[in-house]
Amino acid sequence: MANLAPGTRANSPAGRPQLYKLPADQVLRTLPARSISLMIADPPYSTVDRKGGSGNLRRWFSGSMDWPQIGRILALGRARMRPDGLALVMTNSAGLDGALAAMRAAGFANVRPMVWDRRYPGLGSGLRHQVEYILVGRLAGSRTMSGTDLVSVGAVGPGTADRYPTQKPDELGRVLARMAGVGRGDLVVDPFCGSGALLVGAVERGATVIGSDISARAIALASKRLTKPVVKTPAKAPAIARKASKPSLEGRLTAGKPASRNSARGSKPSTRRAGR
Repeated sequence: MANLAPGTRANSPAGRPQLYKLPADQVLRTLPARSISLMIADPPYSTVDRKGGSGNLRRWFSGSMDWPQIGRILALGRARMRPDGLALVMTNSAGLDGALAAMRAAGFANVRPMVWDRRYPGLGSGLRHQVEYILVGRLAGSRTMSGTDLVSVGAVGPGTADRYPTQKPDELGRVLARMAGVGRGDLVVDPFCGSGALLVGAVERGATVIGSDISARAIALASKRLTKPVVKTPAKAPAIARKASKPSLEGRLTAGKPASRNSARGSKPSTRRAGR
């Protein structure tokens, strides 16, 4: 975990994520203009009851933010984005209208929702939710995303040990980084990084990564997740050439002999002399 004093610029050496236990606005204000390639976030929106409910939620979250408050944070990031930058912001169905309005107020004139299919329904009774939304905020010169607007990645199970309460799967971070064309030379920022899952893809693709959260426990989880070695797919072993098999004894004896005169044309039946 890094410390960021007021007035100090956040920076991240390539391949080494910088994580700050600080409010999102404090970290974003340190970044220079035209520096952020991708701002990705799952904000602590108030349509999830983070303060009430289970004791586990209360242990992790001190409270929530409404979408106008989140929109002001997103506006700070928008002011520091590269001309080809993108924003990917998550919300649930209850917060969809507020999230769309917040992103437009932050300066993203073109906002398009993508659907994340979690593959498993949420807990509870009645009509349970199985999808969440990823809002794509674009600028006039934003890079083109690839893929489709339906992302199907299995959610993290509720019984997972040391699970962050609203943790997203690492694979979702990988898919979004690939769709956004993230690579070396890009700066990817998550101002509400939680356990760091949405930054996994950017780290693995060699981008410069900055994350912040006000929870020390979340930063500890993110640090563990984002600094573990990247597992590379091993190269395939070269195929071993097979030795040509030796010809059989019959083959060696007949090799080089001229072909029978009857081999290329029908053989004539032998004629028998008529008896006298």
